[in-house]
Amino acid sequence: MTEHIHIAVIGGGVIGCAVAWALCSRYEGIFLFERNPGVTRGENQSTRNSGVIHSGIYYDRETRPLKADLCLEGNRRLYTFCERHKVPALRTGKLIVAVGGQEKDILEFYLDQARTNKVPGVRMVSGAKIRDLEPNVKGAAALQVPSAGIVDPVSLVYRLHVLASQAGVHFVTGTEIIGLEADGDFIRMTLRYRDGKIDQMPARVVINAAGVDADRLAALMNPGSPYELNPVRGESCRFYGDKRPELRLNRMNVYPTPEIVDTPHGPQFTVGVHLTPTFQDLSYPACPGSTVTVGPKLVPLNNRTGEATPLLDVGVFLEKARGFFPGLREGDLMRHQTGIQARLKGYQDFVVHADPVQPNFISLLGIDSPGLTSCLAIAERTRKMVDAGLNGGHI
Repeated sequence: MTEHIHIAVIGGGVIGCAVAWALCSRYEGIFLFERNPGVTRGENQSTRNSGVIHSGIYYDRETRPLKADLCLEGNRRLYTFCERHKVPALRTGKLIVAVGGQEKDILEFYLDQARTNKVPGVRMVSGAKIRDLEPNVKGAAALQVPSAGIVDPVSLVYRLHVLASQAGVHFVTGTEIIGLEADGDFIRMTLRYRDGKIDQMPARVVINAAGVDADRLAALMNPGSPYELNPVRGESCRFYGDKRPELRLNRMNVYPTPEIVDTPHGPQFTVGVHLTPTFQDLSYPACPGSTVTVGPKLVPLNNRTGEATPLLDVGVFLEKARGFFPGLREGDLMRHQTGIQARLKGYQDFVVHADPVQPNFISLLGIDSPGLTSCLAIAERTRKMVDAGLNGGHI
């Protein structure tokens, strides 16, 4: 085969689109392959995201150094990007609430970690200050985190897609990668189109940003790949504040104190069911609306689709949120959405690496939370890996 493409990106979610956009300032011949019929129609996991812009407070540098670094960098990059490209985003700030005095020690731990991670402006506030900031939220104390916020995920993916397209990236949708094989200096990809037709195309560099399928693609390229999905479904509800105006949030993200939960693959860290404000509409500049997302609640799964697993009862969300948002009552919550997180078995951190056998195959694995916040920082790191590999002769 004489025809080939320079760089292939597999996956059209926020990570794939961000990577394609970061690369197109330096390279031509970039193709992005997405198995869904479109990139901007809300069909990928990125658009099922709660839209929180995380600050980087949760991630210790011993077990999750990439999340700690890339979340902090991504937070800064994302606000700048959204302002420059008119993507709806708000720096709302966040309260992490200790309901009882016994949880204040946990807040002290995260305050320490915020300082270690150099998250700006984090401070401990009293129960009285909580009521000043959010009158309907109750707690003994809270961490106030000014750099947290919200972004509209669909608008973000759309803008990255448009910018990359305008810069020359070719988006090939309705196309699934079903085979990967070394072919000299290239990687031969086997593609299956929407009509069932099979084709092959060699690429100089392949970037695996396939989300919940990234482990499968890594194994196609290298059967010895150690990475395997640990499927977790996130479910969420909504509270429509215009139905009870006396219970509306002012505008802040509100979180419980973090906790550890048991899963079939061992203990997992969770930030818990939290309250996330939404936008009044998708105009720019953005304005907060009255609707609040409540969740997600994470449900361990035995398969990567989760379709056969019953949904949680809405009462679970009510019970979790009412500890710090006591005005909620039965009937206030309605189901919102579900999505599968790209967690890995045995790995708490992001995995961003070139395959040891085939170094021109770069995988971005385990990109769960705070992946949306970190997308531009992950893309920049990936671009530097491609630069180093091509310039150094390793890719």
